[in-house]
Amino acid sequence: MAEPAFKPDDTPKEIYGPDGKPKFFDDPGMDRYVAVIMNMVQEMWVQEERLMALEGLEASPEQKEAKLQEFINRIFAPLREGE
Repeated sequence: MAEPAFKPDDTPKEIYGPDGKPKFFDDPGMDRYVAVIMNMVQEMWVQEERLMALEGLEASPEQKEAKLQEFINRIFAPLREGE
């Protein structure tokens, strides 16, 4: 069984599947789907940072953090609707 590259000592063992990879849903296809979406989101944020740089927007670290938090909130809004 392959061990994941990063596995904290205090991680509950039941979140790992037989292949050693973390699993969050009963359907392994759903875990792969979420991974695809998260990869796309990462790429979107990289493009957002590039656009800010091309536009010459000088933002403080606090402004950048606020913009990132707004982006994250927008991405995860559908999941938070049930809270």
